Amino acid sequence: MAELLLTPPSIAERLDYWLIAPERVNVMIGKRAPGEVSYQESEQSFTRRQLLKVEKTAIRDKLQSAKVKAEYLAQINQQLHTLVKKKLSQAISDTPAILDKQLNWQDESTDLIDLLTTPSATITKVEAVASGMPWLYDELLKLVNAPQNRRRDARGMVIVVDTLKTALSFMGIDNVKLVLPALMFRQSIPLITDPFPQIKHKTMEYAVSCARTAEIIAPQFAAQPYHAYLLALLSQLGRSVVLKLYFKLFEQVHFDFLQHAQKAKLRDLHSALTQLVPDPAQSIGLINQHSDKLSLHLFEQMVFKRVDLHSPLHQFLQDPDDEDALPLTKTLQQCRYYTKYRMLNDAKLFLDDEAAVFRAGSAIWPTTLDSLQAMTLSQLPVVAEI
Repeated sequence: MAELLLTPPSIAERLDYWLIAPERVNVMIGKRAPGEVSYQESEQSFTRRQLLKVEKTAIRDKLQSAKVKAEYLAQINQQLHTLVKKKLSQAISDTPAILDKQLNWQDESTDLIDLLTTPSATITKVEAVASGMPWLYDELLKLVNAPQNRRRDARGMVIVVDTLKTALSFMGIDNVKLVLPALMFRQSIPLITDPFPQIKHKTMEYAVSCARTAEIIAPQFAAQPYHAYLLALLSQLGRSVVLKLYFKLFEQVHFDFLQHAQKAKLRDLHSALTQLVPDPAQSIGLINQHSDKLSLHLFEQMVFKRVDLHSPLHQFLQDPDDEDALPLTKTLQQCRYYTKYRMLNDAKLFLDDEAAVFRAGSAIWPTTLDSLQAMTLSQLPVVAEI
């Protein structure tokens, strides 16, 4: 049961934290962990009330000291992040370098997306393009040979897939169209995000859920389903890049600050720095500021020939009126809205009647909403049905 909150965090803020530091969201909305008691109900609270009568001055001094230390720590954190933000802004201004170094995006990547959008795409044609992407070969073999995706022959023996063509054939062209872009997107996700290890999983879950939702609701908005899928998925590239750069730059700047404090023998500064870790609030601010704009710049550099992802994302950033919005823009708006609802609802992060009210704000047909609710949107089909 949620504790009474004077001002609960906004729904958008809850999703932001759920994708970065999910363990903090329950605290933000006043939920207790199983077995947890409130401070007022604890024995510690009773003891503290007794102590306040006899040690009032000592406790007040201790609290004042802790406040001073916290303010100093916040000051150092702000100084460090000012430099991180500056370096991140400089990094994302070089879009070609982002494509190459952060996304491992090659000419073959663009060619593959273009090919997958065509009705004439076949396993043989996909193999011809994908063969120029060695990392994709490794990822595909790992995926189709995973225990949950293995096939067995008539004798019950596991069929080991060891070639690119066999892997693609096992998946089937329909699944290939969904899985390959998702694997390309996964290349953008940061691997090391300590002390928030859930980021890589939540980022992939959110992107794939948006994409699957977009594909399903696209006909309602007169959008091409596969184009909607690609837009919803690849428009998350900017978010992944910002996250990857944030953790990398935090580590670099933090190390430089520590070296300076050590050389200058600044004990208070060094002590404060040892307590600093990546800050969810700072990373969320950077994501909200830069991610979609960066995705737009990335689309400009990718130069797709058979699908226009740039125009709908550009319009999405302008927050157009419904009557002026392109079909793909409407689809992107609604798939993100529903995915926000779905992730928060599944995690029980709505309060009181918020879930019903938020769902009612969706423009998606009620029958489609019911269908979406019955689906596991974060999972992609891998092996073709026999």
